[in-house]
Order: sequence, then structure tokens, then C-alpha cells
Amino acid sequence: MSLREWQSQLGQALLLPEPPGLCQLTALQGIEGRRIALYEELLFNTVAETLQSIYPYSYRLISEHGAQEATWLAQVEQYRRAFPNQSYKLMGAVSSFSEFLSEQSDLVATMPCLPEVALYEWLEMVVLNLPDTPVEQNWSAAIPPIDDWEASAPVWNPARRLQAFQFHVPEILDALNHEGSALDVTALSTKSVDIMIYRDPHTLEARFFCLNPLTAQLLSISAQANQSYVQALERLQQAMPGLQSIPTEVLWQQAQGLLEKCLHQGLLLGSVEI
Repeated sequence: MSLREWQSQLGQALLLPEPPGLCQLTALQGIEGRRIALYEELLFNTVAETLQSIYPYSYRLISEHGAQEATWLAQVEQYRRAFPNQSYKLMGAVSSFSEFLSEQSDLVATMPCLPEVALYEWLEMVVLNLPDTPVEQNWSAAIPPIDDWEASAPVWNPARRLQAFQFHVPEILDALNHEGSALDVTALSTKSVDIMIYRDPHTLEARFFCLNPLTAQLLSISAQANQSYVQALERLQQAMPGLQSIPTEVLWQQAQGLLEKCLHQGLLLGSVEI
């Protein structure tokens, strides 16, 4: 048996339900069962610790509100076998946890917000680990006067992810952070919101920006390369006919206020001449 074949059988057997998995491992050439059991325990603990570090709120919700048979460690074991790691990176081993939780009907029935809480936590980790992407050269950390918008384009923070949620996850996490909170995660109503999760360019921490449909559309349109502020707003008016009744000057002033807020929050880095 070649080393590659042995590694393949080892990986497959570790994911099999007990008892066949361990039995198959001990049947491999010259491998003692106790050594394989130790390796399996190490693998499990590594996945469990990584999940808990990336999904601390999911861990807390499952630990505090999950049924006795749906303990955190039980979920880790089920996840490890349902979504075997296809990457040499630990992040790759835990990337599908939100999808896994959405398939756990008992947990979702008790805590409907749980899969989205996990998704939010994962997206925070994603933006924190995105590579540093070069931005436009010769850009300035400011928004030009409206009269210069036709010759300027926004420079957006590239470390960002936009996601639609059915629950206002940041409010849920904020409530969980406050002791004595009366939040009942088993009885939350949906509150659809588009959330931009991004890496703060100054503190390098994960932050969020809640967007209304108008803002989300503007960000989506203006994020296209080499598109001036004016072109972005004109396309926004075409995409949302209701805006066509608003005088151009008023629309641009409102857009300027939004852009200044994005600049202050670190979502917009500045502008570049085009």
C-alpha cells in the first residue's frame, strides 16, 4: 500500500460512524488502535476549538438553549462527519458551519436565528483574513465637492462582504453581550436587513454597516471600477424609478451625506480622479 493510499484510507475511516471507523483504522497495516484513537481525538479537539473560536456566539447559544442531546460537542462531531475538511487550512475546515446548522431542524426550531448568527460570525472572519488589495493610485482620503463629482470616482474599502439577513444579527449579538438582557432568542421576529461587514482600515477590526435598499443599491453600483460619482447616481436613478421625481440637487446632497458617513466609518476610503 502506497503512502497516498494509506493517507486516503486513514482520512476516510476517521469520518466513518463508530464502530466501523475505528475498526477499519485498526485493520490498516501495523497500526495500533490506541494510536489511531489518539489521533482521532486530536482531530476532533482541533475542529472543536477552531469552531468555538470563530463562532463564539453560536457556541453560547447552543450551549445555553440547545436540547440535552444537541450539545455543542455533539454538533461538532456531526459537523465534522457531515462536512469533512477539503482544505489544509483550519478555516476551510469550519467554513460550512452555518450551512450545517441550517439543516439541524431541532436547533432551528428552537433558535431560528442561529444559522444567521453563525453566518455573520463567519463573514467577520472572512473579511479579517482577506488579503490586502491594492487600491487606486493617487487617491485622496476625502470626498470632493459636488461640482467635481463628474471627474472623480469613489474608492471603496475592498475588504468587505454584503449579505442579506432575515434577522438583525448585530442587535442580537449586542444584546447577548449585555448581562441581564431580556432577549429571548427562541421568540425573535424576523427583521430583514442588508449588512455590509468590512475590515476597518485603521483598527483592522471587523465592523458592520446596516444598509437600506437605496444605500445597498448605491454601493453596488458605485463600486464598479472607473465610474464617477455622477455616473453612479444616474444609474441609481435608472435602477430606482422612484428617485426620478427627486430634484438632482437634492439627491446629490443626500448622497453626499451618506458618502461622508461611509468615509467616517472606514467603508469608503476616499476618491480618485478619473
